[in-house]
Amino acid sequence: MTMQTRVFIVHMLPARASRLFARAKALGMMTKGYVWIVTDSIGIVLDVFPQHSIESMEGIVGFRPYIADSTRITDFSSRFTTLFRTKYHPNTDIRMAKPTIFQLWAYDVAWAVATATEKVHRTRSLNPTFHPLGNIGKNLVDDLPALPAGPELLNSILQGEFDGLAGQFRLIDRHLQVPTYEIVNVIGEKTRVIRFWSPDSGLTMSMNSTTIHGDAKFSTSSSELKNIIWPGDSTTVPKGWDFPVNAKILRIGVPLRHDFKTFVNVEINPNTNRSTVSGYSIDMFEAAVKKLPYALRYEYIPYDCAGSYDQLVSQVFFKKFDAAVGDVTIIANRTRYVDFTMPYTESGVSMLVLSKSDDEPTTWIFLQPLAKDLWIATMIFIFFTGLVVWVIERPINRDFQGSKWKQCITAFYFAFSTLTFSHGQKIQSIQSKIVVVIWCLVLMILVQSYTASLSSMLTAERLQPSVTDLKQLLANGDSVGYQNGSFVHSMLKKLKFDDHKIKVYSTQEEYAKALRMGSKHGGVSAIFDEIPYLNSFCSKYGREFQMVGPIDRTSGFGFVLPKGSPLVPDLSEAILSLTEEPERLKIEKTWFMDSSLDYYGSHSKGSSRISFQSFQGLFIIVGCLLGAVLLINFSKFLYDKCKEMRGFGSDRVHRGERVVCFGEAQPQPPQIVMVDRQSRAC
Repeated sequence: MTMQTRVFIVHMLPARASRLFARAKALGMMTKGYVWIVTDSIGIVLDVFPQHSIESMEGIVGFRPYIADSTRITDFSSRFTTLFRTKYHPNTDIRMAKPTIFQLWAYDVAWAVATATEKVHRTRSLNPTFHPLGNIGKNLVDDLPALPAGPELLNSILQGEFDGLAGQFRLIDRHLQVPTYEIVNVIGEKTRVIRFWSPDSGLTMSMNSTTIHGDAKFSTSSSELKNIIWPGDSTTVPKGWDFPVNAKILRIGVPLRHDFKTFVNVEINPNTNRSTVSGYSIDMFEAAVKKLPYALRYEYIPYDCAGSYDQLVSQVFFKKFDAAVGDVTIIANRTRYVDFTMPYTESGVSMLVLSKSDDEPTTWIFLQPLAKDLWIATMIFIFFTGLVVWVIERPINRDFQGSKWKQCITAFYFAFSTLTFSHGQKIQSIQSKIVVVIWCLVLMILVQSYTASLSSMLTAERLQPSVTDLKQLLANGDSVGYQNGSFVHSMLKKLKFDDHKIKVYSTQEEYAKALRMGSKHGGVSAIFDEIPYLNSFCSKYGREFQMVGPIDRTSGFGFVLPKGSPLVPDLSEAILSLTEEPERLKIEKTWFMDSSLDYYGSHSKGSSRISFQSFQGLFIIVGCLLGAVLLINFSKFLYDKCKEMRGFGSDRVHRGERVVCFGEAQPQPPQIVMVDRQSRAC
């Protein structure tokens, strides 16, 4: 696959660069999708290019040495601009009269030479010989005599070190060192600093003393960069490549299958010898291609894999195909030779088994609708409710009085009878009525839920997988099956299944027939295959079969591309976008009927049970109400007791009966009152 590059690195003289970018703009190469990077030879003079030149460079990214602002540089720039315009170009563009780092370096070099000359002059005389003007020619330098103090002068220059206009002046290996670069972006007629970079500190947000001395935290993250305005006023990072207008048509290999045509179905017209390709994998690929930001020309080439998809993958590796589309599983061995997009299907290997009816005895099924914790909570609250009603009604209601045994029976019979709403005792206290109404509401909700759950258990068909565990197959010595050409065969060997117990099948019909026969009649007890294939099978055969697992994890199906293909990230992003849109569900319903069905067998018989968690809120409300009522009555009881103990001889005894008087505001002395047989006084 040949791509046209859209990234250009420019390293040339500034004058030639100006003409290059003017030509590139005329050719439409300064638009969206292009990347232009210039080296420091051009980046240094970006601020002094004439206006018509800098306009054609908008969006480029460049590098140049970083020079910290100072009053010395400001003063030098002002004097340089004034002298330059006065002596050379009085009417020139103000941009062109500004000094660049080249002028600052030249000033520092002149200062270094002058300093070294003065230093050497102190130790020995420097009297160079000058030629007359008539002898000046092309070989002037060659004809100059060697300066006796030359080596000493050169050594003094090389050893010189001082703070110049452009920063610290120091020569290492006869080269001026640049400790830090700044990354700039041309926006309009100006340059904007995006980031700073140095070999010691990496990318840094800003410059300070620690950064200059190399103590900044190293970073290479592009996410910390300021937004770059690319050519065409685009803030989107360009891909850096594009398909040529006259690009060749991509040859995409598709597996020629004779089974499981839900994923890839190739039909060849015998008259025209033209092939028509369809299927779930094909629809997913074409939907992903439509989301690419560029046009992709391709054609499908059917390829007979001879029972193994490794051969199809190898054709991509050997450049026979530009890509491969189909139900190709992403496994580690294949990723050594090709690249895969992100998976577009569910991953994993599961076990397909026959469903069986759950015919266990249902003697105690009436206890199953409610979970154990809910039964316990209900019993506790029944006793608690009976206790509270008894505490409230006993002082005022004759039905709740009598012997202790009678009171206990009456209280809890009343509480249990509320389950069927058949409580016959009359209650007199308003508090009791509130408690009973709230409790009956809770019981009504519980009874309705219990009835619905029990009806579901008694009437619904209960199907369970015939095999629920891999160890069960190994222990019984049952036969198992797999799809022809699948990597699952090697997985079954690793699981220690005997070779003569492993059978190969090619079609869904063979799957169904083998499972119905069972191991004892020449079939198999389970078939191991990838989840997408089993989902396709179950969508066709319904609840007669169930999936158990997953047994192993895989990465799912992906599209095959050559190593380093730029299509991989783009197609992966498109597939990810499809997973968040209803278009994928539409494709699944087209090929898998009802994709919302769950074909996994349930191993928990109590999955439809109602637990205490479902009614926790109701029990909290009732518990708080009962506790509050009980606390009120207990407080009232204590209050009355304290008031009675403060009385003075309120008890009266007459005819063997105990009579108690209440109501005096102040303690009164005891009085003896005579009564006759027909009356009592208090």
